[in-house]
Amino acid sequence: MLLRKNKTLLKNIIIFGFCSTLSIGGFAQQIVLKSQTTGSNSLVKGTNLANEKKTTSNSSVIKTKQEAPSMLESIAEVVIVNKTAPIGIDINLIPLYGGFTKTESQEIDDQMFISDCDKQFKSRAEASAFFSKMGWDYLAEGDKNTAIHRFNLSWLLNNENVETYWGLGVIEFQSENFSNAIKLMNKGLEIPSEPNYVLMADLATVYIKTALNNPNSMIETANARNLLTKSLEIQPKYTPAYMQLTLVSIIENKLDDAWVSFHQGYDLNPKEINFEILAELLKRKADPKGVFK
Repeated sequence: MLLRKNKTLLKNIIIFGFCSTLSIGGFAQQIVLKSQTTGSNSLVKGTNLANEKKTTSNSSVIKTKQEAPSMLESIAEVVIVNKTAPIGIDINLIPLYGGFTKTESQEIDDQMFISDCDKQFKSRAEASAFFSKMGWDYLAEGDKNTAIHRFNLSWLLNNENVETYWGLGVIEFQSENFSNAIKLMNKGLEIPSEPNYVLMADLATVYIKTALNNPNSMIETANARNLLTKSLEIQPKYTPAYMQLTLVSIIENKLDDAWVSFHQGYDLNPKEINFEILAELLKRKADPKGVFK
């Protein structure tokens, strides 16, 4: 079947959620969704550990470049387990602490950390925003472990900080834990706040990647299309969403629809089109408008 046969090709051209309001540059992982972006309203502006406020005790903040095994490789899902972590597992390096019950010592450390933040910041929401910003910083540098820890601290301070779920979802996506990424990003979208069209597009990207890995991808592509449609209802000029919508249509072998969405994105901002998607689309069907050859 042509659709299934061409999925392998599509895996190499998936377009990720470029947010035009951020600027952090590239790094080793490359697949960053929100973090792989350009613009002026950046959450990440060259901050490093030396610039962090001294809000925590030595026991509550991990040093940069700490040597530790990746918990994302050993923990398949973020689940509530109602038990303490096995010996040797550092729950600080697992998104949302892996749902493990904390030891008395860990709970004391948490209270000390929160108390320190209460003294240093005007509110816990502000403190949470600070640590989620640091999470994006470390993720931009490719330091996933420290990024996870900062996002966890952000969640500890305010479990309704959308950035926390978004950031951890991106990390899970990078680690190819797609089901966890979907759960985390969905949680971020469920929090009452201004509609976040970029997060919607990023979550759609995870569904697209899942669809490309799954021959029975009707549910994933339907979810992706629904999210991208909502994203464009909120921000009709968000070109990356049109590019991803084009990819969804290619996966579904709806080539006329793919050309429509591609041209919509091109008309908005020719600089943001994805040429790999264009090349794949041209292989499938000639441009009805004759603009691209």
